[in-house]
Amino acid sequence: MKKEVLSATAQVDPRSTAALGSLLIGSFPAWAALTHVLLFVGAFCFYSTLWPQAPVTQPDSGSYLQLARDLSDLHIDQLHERTPGYPIFLLLTGSVPSPDRTLFHVSLLLHLASIWFLSKILSRVGISATGTILFALVVLLPPFVEPAAYVLTETLAETMLVSALASLVLWQLNRKFIWIVIAAATIAYAALTRPTYQLSALAVASWFFLAFYLFPSLRGNWRELAKGISIIIAGSILILGGYSYFNYRNFGFFGITYKLGISLTQKTVHVIDRLPDEYAPVREALIRARNADLIASGGTSLGYIEGARRELTQLTGLNEPQLGKYLLKLNLLLIRMAPLNYLQEVIAAFGRYWFPTSTDLANFHSRYVQTVWAIMHICLIGAFAINILLVIGATALLRICSLPQLDKITIVGRRIDLQEFAYGLAGTIVAYTAAISCIVDVGDPRHRVPTDVLIVFMLFLGTDLWRRQMELVRAVLKRTTSF
Repeated sequence: MKKEVLSATAQVDPRSTAALGSLLIGSFPAWAALTHVLLFVGAFCFYSTLWPQAPVTQPDSGSYLQLARDLSDLHIDQLHERTPGYPIFLLLTGSVPSPDRTLFHVSLLLHLASIWFLSKILSRVGISATGTILFALVVLLPPFVEPAAYVLTETLAETMLVSALASLVLWQLNRKFIWIVIAAATIAYAALTRPTYQLSALAVASWFFLAFYLFPSLRGNWRELAKGISIIIAGSILILGGYSYFNYRNFGFFGITYKLGISLTQKTVHVIDRLPDEYAPVREALIRARNADLIASGGTSLGYIEGARRELTQLTGLNEPQLGKYLLKLNLLLIRMAPLNYLQEVIAAFGRYWFPTSTDLANFHSRYVQTVWAIMHICLIGAFAINILLVIGATALLRICSLPQLDKITIVGRRIDLQEFAYGLAGTIVAYTAAISCIVDVGDPRHRVPTDVLIVFMLFLGTDLWRRQMELVRAVLKRTTSF
């Protein structure tokens, strides 16, 4: 590597990022592609046999199936708490009125497709074929595949996020219009699948704006940057705004879901006693529901609002969407009255967010297996946190040491820039998901699941990136001291 760095004075045309793909990265080796296919076929057969009961419904599944049934005549007849992204998927897989094996098989294929996309991106940014196979093996383990067996949104959301990441990296490589359009559509559909991602287009656009300054060798021109950012944001405005307008025109509610006010009750659970006397009847109903759930849940009481919603609608005379707005007003009032308590809840949610998520399907009803998966998860998350610190430190050191010595349009500089770009883009999606899940919601580890494959992706990519960064820094320092 040092020899490569010291001799890397050859220039490539800075206007030709397509040349970078062919010159630096090469194609996915045929033997590696075949190995991936064999792994996928084996995994599909293995999990189809292992989980004959899949798809398995969960408490949240009913609300998605209810919207899917409403959509079966291609029209929504009432305003629903859930967004239509996953119910549309249920319709397309023939899972109405009830889910069948097709849903599980298609969800499993979506997870395999996500692995394939990420393996291809790893290969395109310079990771060895062996590394991509190891990555595939990790994310084919039961804890990562298990979400596909449940009638929940995790696997579909994962596929949308991975598709967006892959499309954006490919757009960065060749600037083809189709990739940015696909990225915009999948980011917007991720929001229709899980409302957490309503602002993800802004997060991704912010990363692109920052990357324009951080990575000179990948920099296009302002017109290309503005075009890409505009398409990403416009896609979300068009799709989410269109659905919001549909709800407003038909039901008098502008938005894709009214859950925000309901979700925020989990942030004010310990301060609802502070509601002013003008809200006394509502306050007493909330306190009763909280205390009852406190006993039933063994001390958490985070989901108490579900037991109070019927009483609140009767007490206030509001329907569900109106109640959502009303609770939003009350919760924002409580947050203003007790901001430190709110901050404490966010910090507690952030701690919960990183806990393991494997359940009976992945654990095989065995405490021993559950312990094994939990240890593996803790090791992965710990390695991921260390990896982020190492990459950030090496990135800063690289810019301090190498910029005066190494033209960033060289082959080596471009490869590292491309890896840093992909790493930062995946990190933006992971960080955004964590932030919204903990700031607005309870920080349920299930909310992290759509980004689990991206976390492992970053761990593999970041390990190779850090190695290359440090070799480059050492080579530049050696070159500097030799003068």
